[in-house]
Amino acid sequence: MPGTQQWYLAIGGHQVGPVSEEEVVGSIRTGSADGGTLVFTAGMTDWTPLKNVPQLAAHLPGAGPAAAPAPPAVPGRRAHEIDFKVYGNEMQFVEVFLDPGESAVAEAGSMMFMTSAVRMETVFGDGSGQQQSGIMGALLGAGKRLLTGESLFMTVFTNGAAGGVERVAFAAPYAGKILPLDLAKLGGTLICQKDSFLCAAKGVSIGIAFQKKIGVG
Repeated sequence: MPGTQQWYLAIGGHQVGPVSEEEVVGSIRTGSADGGTLVFTAGMTDWTPLKNVPQLAAHLPGAGPAAAPAPPAVPGRRAHEIDFKVYGNEMQFVEVFLDPGESAVAEAGSMMFMTSAVRMETVFGDGSGQQQSGIMGALLGAGKRLLTGESLFMTVFTNGAAGGVERVAFAAPYAGKILPLDLAKLGGTLICQKDSFLCAAKGVSIGIAFQKKIGVG
């Protein structure tokens, strides 16, 4: 049974409430409230669309069961599997399609746009969990990035919605072609020229490699 939690709704430019959860559900069923209706209750910091409140969104027409978390990785594959599309010719950008719980990682400053439910987080390292653990491992990785002029931080973009695909797009600051690469088909490791990395699925470990021979790019 619905609890005694009290809710407020913004309907037709007017505040309605306090009302019980059962009354909110009744408003959904009669069409007075929908997924875009703003609601508020104790514990919230601001008015929130009803569709973003799981206990109420479950009563919206066509709402199915709560979205399941991202599926476990395929054995031997540690990164998320994400869909994407590359646009343009000389000035290209890539649009990434994220299922609920999926994430992409990119260099700071490369994001072009993202949809409203994508959550952006700046992390120290690449967020893959594959780097050396402990403070010394983190400092070693940071030192390598500093020596090569790279940023200490990466940005992780995650679909935080309960359901549906969200989008985020990335572009390089200069003209060039975007080459999609599957590391599973390249032995799991690829060494690239400085500044050539744009974005990847979360779980891909991104580091700095030093060549032993002088004069090697």
